[in-house]
Amino acid sequence: MQTEEQWLLSRKKFVTSLLLGGAALQLPWLTSCQDRRYFHGDTTPLSNHQFKVLQALQGTLFPSDGNGPGAYEINADTYLLWVLNDDLLDPDENQYIIDHLDKFDAFAKERLMYSFYDLNPREQQVVIEDASETTWGKRFLSRILTLIFEALLVDPQYGSNPDGVGWSWLEHDPGSPRPEESHLYPTILTLSHEV
Repeated sequence: MQTEEQWLLSRKKFVTSLLLGGAALQLPWLTSCQDRRYFHGDTTPLSNHQFKVLQALQGTLFPSDGNGPGAYEINADTYLLWVLNDDLLDPDENQYIIDHLDKFDAFAKERLMYSFYDLNPREQQVVIEDASETTWGKRFLSRILTLIFEALLVDPQYGSNPDGVGWSWLEHDPGSPRPEESHLYPTILTLSHEV
């Protein structure tokens, strides 16, 4: 059985391996974001209820546990909203996320009679464990985790990973030059179509 210290090191090692695997290199081209540090506005295309489920789910999957930043600190919720609002991404994949937030919450209500965000942390973990044993749950949770990792690794110019908190935690040097606003996705795609 792993000690807590071994588990914490394993978590960091796992996330570091994702970075080294090249995921971070593709992020600016996958998702558009705005340069905002905290989200205080419209949750479109999610309802307020769906947004609360999303925040609770992300916070349970990638908690603020004292061993690096959690989903809240890296603005994972707003990052996902920006993904869902990106017209250049597959609308079916985005609709899949929206539909499965509802399915996931219905699953929580079926299991424990309350919305996922109203459950205590242990109950939320149980729902996630149960959902991960289903085919739809594995795919959905995998997609949400992927988006959390993108938020952790993306350049802060895109509104997530504020002040490079994820990079600092992973001891990652993003290199130079960092992208300027005129070279950010989707601006660079718009400019290339105008030429």
